[in-house]
Amino acid sequence: MAGIGRAEHGRQHHRKAHPTGAGGRGGKGRWFLRRPGFAVPLIALAVVALALTWLNRSPWWGSLLVLTLLAVIPAGARWMGRRRTPTKMGAWLLAAVLVCGTAVLAYPPAGTRAAGGDDPVPTAQVSTREGPVQGVVDDARSVEVFAGIPYAQPPVGDLRWRAPEPPASRAEAFVADRFSAAPVQSTSSFLTRALSRVLQLPLEGTLFNPYRVSEDSLSLNIWRSTAPMGGALPVLVYVPGGGFSTGSGALPLYDGAALASRGDIITVTINYRLGVFGFLSHPELADESEHDASGNYGILDQIAALEWVRDNIGAFGGDPDRVTVAGESAGGESVCILGATPRSHGLVHGIIAGSGACMGTSGDVENGDQFDIRDAAEDAGRRLSEQLGGATIEDMREMPVDRIVDAAGDLAAHWRPAIDGHVLPIPPADIYASGGQHDVPLLVGSNADEASLALAIPPRVDVDGYRASAEETYGDMADGFLRLYPGGTPEQALRSTLRAETDRVMTRAMSRWALLQTQSGRQPAYLYFFSYVPPEAGLERYGAYHGAEVAYAYDNLGADSDAEYTAIDYRLRDQMSGQWSAFVRTGAPHGPALVPWPAMRDAPDQVMEFSAAGGVPARHPRTDAIEFWMDYAGPIS
Repeated sequence: MAGIGRAEHGRQHHRKAHPTGAGGRGGKGRWFLRRPGFAVPLIALAVVALALTWLNRSPWWGSLLVLTLLAVIPAGARWMGRRRTPTKMGAWLLAAVLVCGTAVLAYPPAGTRAAGGDDPVPTAQVSTREGPVQGVVDDARSVEVFAGIPYAQPPVGDLRWRAPEPPASRAEAFVADRFSAAPVQSTSSFLTRALSRVLQLPLEGTLFNPYRVSEDSLSLNIWRSTAPMGGALPVLVYVPGGGFSTGSGALPLYDGAALASRGDIITVTINYRLGVFGFLSHPELADESEHDASGNYGILDQIAALEWVRDNIGAFGGDPDRVTVAGESAGGESVCILGATPRSHGLVHGIIAGSGACMGTSGDVENGDQFDIRDAAEDAGRRLSEQLGGATIEDMREMPVDRIVDAAGDLAAHWRPAIDGHVLPIPPADIYASGGQHDVPLLVGSNADEASLALAIPPRVDVDGYRASAEETYGDMADGFLRLYPGGTPEQALRSTLRAETDRVMTRAMSRWALLQTQSGRQPAYLYFFSYVPPEAGLERYGAYHGAEVAYAYDNLGADSDAEYTAIDYRLRDQMSGQWSAFVRTGAPHGPALVPWPAMRDAPDQVMEFSAAGGVPARHPRTDAIEFWMDYAGPIS
């Protein structure tokens, strides 16, 4: 009986320990929830991991992987409960590293963009000088796309930092169904994806390169309508922007399908070398050059692409004698240079540029100039050699890309066009002023809020410091500066700082370019001012930001925005893209259904202002600012 009593007591004790019964399975499953020492860090880890997943813009499989790892951790709860504190801490640290590391790394590797959409079909082959090319017809069956066609040999090995060489001939067809890799530049990373989540920037898909990068990227892309052609069509060649450090002709914002689908022009986008690989100057490179010059390889790439277009675009139905070059930001500066350099003679028949020109001063970019003169550019090249342990150019041609990029970061301001004596024998503004440019029609302009991207992380502006800086920088012109850009409060001083930067760099440059063409050339110049604020939720503070006009002018609304567009936007798109297309066709932005746009020669004080009211000729809203900056003799980038 005593044994039975002890057994019964044991069973009662067991039931108390496991109140859910049936062996306590339900209690075991929730054991960790009753232990704050385990549940609290698990919940904290889950919150951090899921936040990292969101910041990383992880795809569905990345989120699922993180959740799976979090679900596995409770299996070790009892084991951790029996361990000493240092062991527990080590186990939690290991779990945190594994889960959070997965959240950060769970993102697809960068790739390249397919052409033609989800259901493309092959085109007929087109014969080029290098061999046949076969593209794809897009999903709508309205446009043929020929993507990733090489216009030069890959600039690798001994061809690194040399003028581009023509591509090799081939007997087999080049399948042009995918855009090439982007030129060497930064790629999308956890940091850039997280910043884009937190800061709410416009044009995120354009600012942060989403594609794989490679030195083997000297390619171009062609779009033409599937409709029958009535004759050779004019050609628009778009040069992507990006500060000469980022950019790609594959970006959807620059896609040529919409314009080409109209059937009256052929569109082309190009890649060119960027950063240190496109713009390194060095005495050793000058010594080995037949022109005793170095640098500007990215501009030479653009010229090589135009030569390819001249030699081959006829096979695609294009007219090699009607080629308009276009670009925005660094693309605008590029086409400004293409209009000035003697190296592009006969290749350019019209120019369209937005928010980028070559009208700045020359000297040293570290002092605020737009262009390095030869000594400053070559000095930057020597400093790069020193940072690479005294490497020669021969040594540097054998180095991996990443090593060059890492060493070149501190000198990044210098990796842009320079006055080299060959591509640019003298500053390009002087070429335009003297009438030495290619005398072709010009359509250029800028936006109202070019510098507003600084508002992503607003700089702190002190009122007294703002005034003191103005007096130190502008001297006798300080009173005039402060009348245009007052700074009575920190908020006003910040607005004025951004407005002054917009006018100094962009408004002045585009106006001066149009003015010099009008004064020294015979062909007309048309000037615009884009003040429309796109309807992008959360981005209103940026106003008519740098690059805002591109989607309207090139008929790509929605390519890099999720804005809720209205009839106002579509009317503005139709007007701008119609005038841009008309300019490509005729050298003037005129047409039966288009608002008349006077050339600067006919109406010196007017611009075509693009606003919510559409495009309307009006007095330039920044006339006083333009006059101020035209008189300013200091460095201008």
